Amino acid sequence: MDRFRLQGRPPDGPVVAASLALLGALLVVDLVSGVQLAGVYGGAAVVTSITSRIRWTAAVGAASIATAVASGAWHGTVDTFEFWVRAVGCAVIVLAAVGAAAVGQRYRRRLEATAHLSQRLLDSLAADLTSASTPREVAQSFVENAGATLAASSSRVFVLEGEVLRSIAWDGAGQGIQGKYDEVPLDSASPLAVAVRTATPHHYADRSEIELAFPDLRGYYTEERSLHLVPLLHEGTGTGLLALSFTPGRRPHGATTGFLDALGNALSRALQRAAGLEQERAAAQRLALLAEASMTLASTLELPATLDEIGRLLVPRFADCCVVQLLENGVLQTAHLVHADPPTSARTRALHGRFPIRMDAPAGPPQVVRTGVSEVHPSVPPELLAAAATSEEHREVLAGLGITSALVAPLRGRDRVLGAITLIHAASGRRYSQDDVSFLEDVADRAALALENAAAFREQRSRLADVTRVAEAAQRAILAPPPARTGTVALAARYVSAAADAQVGGDLYEVVPRPDGVRLLVGDVRGKGLSAVRTATIVLGEFRSAAADLDDLADVAVRVDRRLRSYLTDEDFVTACFVELRADGTYDALTCGHPAPVVVSHGQLCDLIMVHSPPLGLGVTPVVSRGTLHPGDRMVLFTDGLAEARLPNGEFVDHHAVLAPIAQGPLESSLDEALDVLRSLVGGVLGDDLALLVAEHRG
Repeated sequence: MDRFRLQGRPPDGPVVAASLALLGALLVVDLVSGVQLAGVYGGAAVVTSITSRIRWTAAVGAASIATAVASGAWHGTVDTFEFWVRAVGCAVIVLAAVGAAAVGQRYRRRLEATAHLSQRLLDSLAADLTSASTPREVAQSFVENAGATLAASSSRVFVLEGEVLRSIAWDGAGQGIQGKYDEVPLDSASPLAVAVRTATPHHYADRSEIELAFPDLRGYYTEERSLHLVPLLHEGTGTGLLALSFTPGRRPHGATTGFLDALGNALSRALQRAAGLEQERAAAQRLALLAEASMTLASTLELPATLDEIGRLLVPRFADCCVVQLLENGVLQTAHLVHADPPTSARTRALHGRFPIRMDAPAGPPQVVRTGVSEVHPSVPPELLAAAATSEEHREVLAGLGITSALVAPLRGRDRVLGAITLIHAASGRRYSQDDVSFLEDVADRAALALENAAAFREQRSRLADVTRVAEAAQRAILAPPPARTGTVALAARYVSAAADAQVGGDLYEVVPRPDGVRLLVGDVRGKGLSAVRTATIVLGEFRSAAADLDDLADVAVRVDRRLRSYLTDEDFVTACFVELRADGTYDALTCGHPAPVVVSHGQLCDLIMVHSPPLGLGVTPVVSRGTLHPGDRMVLFTDGLAEARLPNGEFVDHHAVLAPIAQGPLESSLDEALDVLRSLVGGVLGDDLALLVAEHRG
């Protein structure tokens, strides 16, 4: 007990010594002055009683009475009435001092017991409260430690949410009635609600008082107990309730009603701090999620990916379950559902379509879609589920989900409501409040924009696919496969679109046989789609005509350039590479803004060194480069799909590494191998269309 003894009470020794010194001083005055003090000697006992225990007060009192009697003997007044009056007065003063010491000692012991109990409770709570970060965790830690430290038979904490007292922590006996008081309406006649409404503690001393206040508990308790309802106050207003019960003899000394009231005040402050911290964390998490939602939802144009991202953002951080419903022909259809528990998600999805949504429902997504106004349900009573259910089986399914709270917001598009997004709390026990509405509406607005963009992209892609099919058919018609061999030259070509659903570009190639060899063209029209295919058709037609009529390769390029200009706008042009390969292996080559060919000789790859002319359509000034291919040598012509291909890290692909397979092996298979190498380097999808044309001199 010494550890919990009140600090500041002087030790007994000095006080007793001072009292005895006072008694001695009074005796000296009595003897010297000749004035019989008698009853005044009792003052020493009074001084002692102020801070000392009963035994010391009684001892000093006895000494005071003895001194008073001795004084009478010295003065020879023992046989007088005046002496006995003074002696009795001294005795009365001493008895009063002893009584005061007894009261003070009991008070001090009570304070020491209360301090001891408080210290024990604080010690037991210290570690748990340090790790508790939410009101629910604080409350549960409190009731568990209160049960152990105060020997409470049961302990329970309620918090006020809206107009309902909701139990958030429970410990101890009476589990059979736990569900009975999980939620108590604040306007009810229950003593629980009355204590909070009036901000007044209610203490019931025994079972009869409890049963009088709670008639539905008559006969429930088989043993005597007391019940204490302590309201949790914030600025004088009830915000919750602490309920403690004790069996006879179990409540520790010091756990007075005043102590329990003080305990409620301490718990209230702890809950307020935890709630404040939780709100700060929630606000920070909301800001972070909104920032993440703005980035991630804007980064996808696929509807399934957008729906998946909405669920990933919200579950489990802000919901146990998220449901996205979209309007289709005036009826809400579940487009996406995700639950924090994957098996529950699977079971719920399996019910899709079995229970059509009632569009006339008075609450929930149908009502939100009709009005455009969000709904928040801090609690979900059975009648709300019944109103949303389309059948008894549906109601049982909804009840089986264990929904405790729900929040519904409309998905507002640019000019209409697209549907609704619903967040549900279940197993976590969390609750939504009005503070959550604006947050979900912000998320819903971002989600609606992403869903509209995904829908627009899907529609646009469908139209684009139709155009692409026409363009691809046209392009493949004009890019007929070259002959396998013409004279001494073997040929092979490949054309690859950047992606299956991408607009077709204007990449082109052509082969025109000549009496003494063959003329080759590889080019790339600026632009995409049918317009590029049209321009490519013109280039190919002009090349065929000029290649057959003109002897000089440079004249061929000049004619194509001149004829093409009338078909192009000011910003259009065509890059091209012209090659003439003769039967003896000699060749002429020129480039108009196009990548130079690569020559493969004896397994080595080498870029031709050429002087570049402006592209076709911009006024070419071709400079011819000449050389010779030996039997077995190959020349590779290609478009920007290879020259400008990039690795995933953004660096350009080494085109020699791509073309390495063409240095050996059959022409056809080596071209396919080169394309496989390119796809592996760029990550599977080409960034631009690609045309490849290979000519091998066979002597």
